[in-house]
Amino acid sequence: MTASFWKIVKLAVFLAFVGAVAYVILFTPFGHRLLSPEGRREFVSRIDLAVGAAGIFGPAFFVLIYGLGALVLPATPFTAAGSFIFGKYAGAGLNVLGVALAASLAFFLGRYFLRDLASSLLAGRLGDLDRKAGEHGFTIIFSLRVVWFPFIVLNYAAGATSIRFRDYFMGTFFGTLPAILIVSFFFGGLKDILAAYRGPADLVRADILVPAVLLVLSFFLPAAVKRFRKEAPVARTSADGD
Repeated sequence: MTASFWKIVKLAVFLAFVGAVAYVILFTPFGHRLLSPEGRREFVSRIDLAVGAAGIFGPAFFVLIYGLGALVLPATPFTAAGSFIFGKYAGAGLNVLGVALAASLAFFLGRYFLRDLASSLLAGRLGDLDRKAGEHGFTIIFSLRVVWFPFIVLNYAAGATSIRFRDYFMGTFFGTLPAILIVSFFFGGLKDILAAYRGPADLVRADILVPAVLLVLSFFLPAAVKRFRKEAPVARTSADGD
């Protein structure tokens, strides 16, 4: 299973999610109710009541579901759900914990129980990971996390290398933090305006537009980094020639 395989899985999960949401909204009584301002207010209030009734067990259960679910499924839907259910700030904190749990579990599974599978992932862009991980573990993991390298692939593959868990964990924490905050603030902001939404003008808010723009730009970051890496050696060669 390569990085391209997981990209296809991520796209399939996203399309399935979009299709399910569209079906619920367009073809079910609940969806018709949700299209009205009264229905949206009721929906948001029910979410808040459920979260309040769950007490401390609600957040703990969510982090557990996130950690186990992201072992085999893309993390972004869990992040979106966390911020929508618990709000942008509490949701962001719980999403950080969920990512940390999922990344840690997959790392130890790849190191001690699924080593053959994890080793098979050390190819292509991850070919140098094992050779450099011992000395530059934090830097490598951080740079791959920042450019949205497939979350599941890197989790398991890192377990098959000589990287120290501390370097892997810290690289994961700081590398995924920007994306978690962007997604959490975007979907948390959507929840804030859902109940009061009356038209497109309600979306023209900084707490919606800024995360949305950053989210879109982040998708172009891997290509930009790849292009920069290609141009950098050329620039150094030209400088040496001068």
